Amino acid sequence: MNKGLYVFAFFLIIRVLYVIFSGFNTGELSSDCGWINMLSERALSGNFDFDLGRFIVSPFYNIFMAGHKFIFYEYWSIALVSSQLIISSLSGVYFYKLGKIIFNEKVALISTVIFGLFPLTLYWVHTFSTESIFQSLLIISIYFLVKCTNSKSYIDLTISALVFSIVFLTKSHILLFTPFLALYLFLNFSSRNKILFPLLFALICLLSTIPFGMYNLRIHEQYVLSSNGAKFHFYTGNSEFGYKSIVDVPSKKNEEFQHIKNFNMSYFNGVTHDEIMKKPHNQKQDEYFSLAQEWINQNPIKFIELKVYNLIFFLLPGVSYRHYPFYSWLFSFIVSLPIYLFGYIGLFRSIKFNFRKHFFSLGLFLSMIIYSVVWYVQNRFRVITIEPIYILYSGLIILSVAEKLKVYSKKHIKRIRAK
Repeated sequence: MNKGLYVFAFFLIIRVLYVIFSGFNTGELSSDCGWINMLSERALSGNFDFDLGRFIVSPFYNIFMAGHKFIFYEYWSIALVSSQLIISSLSGVYFYKLGKIIFNEKVALISTVIFGLFPLTLYWVHTFSTESIFQSLLIISIYFLVKCTNSKSYIDLTISALVFSIVFLTKSHILLFTPFLALYLFLNFSSRNKILFPLLFALICLLSTIPFGMYNLRIHEQYVLSSNGAKFHFYTGNSEFGYKSIVDVPSKKNEEFQHIKNFNMSYFNGVTHDEIMKKPHNQKQDEYFSLAQEWINQNPIKFIELKVYNLIFFLLPGVSYRHYPFYSWLFSFIVSLPIYLFGYIGLFRSIKFNFRKHFFSLGLFLSMIIYSVVWYVQNRFRVITIEPIYILYSGLIILSVAEKLKVYSKKHIKRIRAK
């Protein structure tokens, strides 16, 4: 039996058991579930205007959910969870294959077992939100990206680009990775392919944006690649709301904390926020960006303090102890700490040993630092984007430690026998 099938079965069994024992709480684990369901109903009626008010939402998951509603009728929720479980299990197979390409069989197996059991990934696997699909497809895309640098195959590159297109049409923050992705291809090809392969990848991705982009150009007079929320999110993270959310966090019993939890930005940022919300998208995003710049200019000390906190919280494992119950934070910290420590060490050693081969991981790490520091730190974005990479590289260090302990144990036994 092919090892990939074993990996798929292992992932699927773990995920099915998790759903059974955790409960079918598909719409309760993320605040996004409500508006995603609403937009999927809109898509089901043939309306693909995914205007959420604050910004235009990335289209893929809304359409993905609508497709399940159209095909499976009243059983759509069971079908959607099943699809997510299958795609997540399939990503485990490609995660294993990726480990084999960049390391070896032993490291791949260790990392894959950890990834299959990792609680913070399991948390999202049956939730009606973008996280599980995004993470799964990103892993598959990265596998074919790395594979194509070995095979020099246009087919592998095309598959990677097509899957990556779905990835950024699911969550647009991954677009920050694209310059690093292009540089990775440039570093790993010779002669004219150094230019040709990145250009082909970019062309496929750009072509994938045409249907949604042209639709929004007609409806909102703005061509939207995936989501147009970059400036709004910049404003979110660089405002009084952002400062209160990250640095000066009120007590969980305080009324202000509930306003943060409910994303009530106007409570902290003033009535200007609500006034801009009424304007068309080709105006409001620039005005939100201007508000952020104004806050930065007026609060330089707070701004620096906020950026330092963003960086620290990005590097620290686990969920935020300021926003989650103590025991939830403690559990996530204990589970994630060895993954982060070994992952950082493994990534550093690998880049030092072969910079070009492992540059895709460094690029993903840097793109998430840029997002978390320049915009704002969101642990769930980190979990779905970069934590699989930490797990992959932690397997390298775990194997190294295990082999050293094995050698030490054998030497110790020989000394005892010699006596």
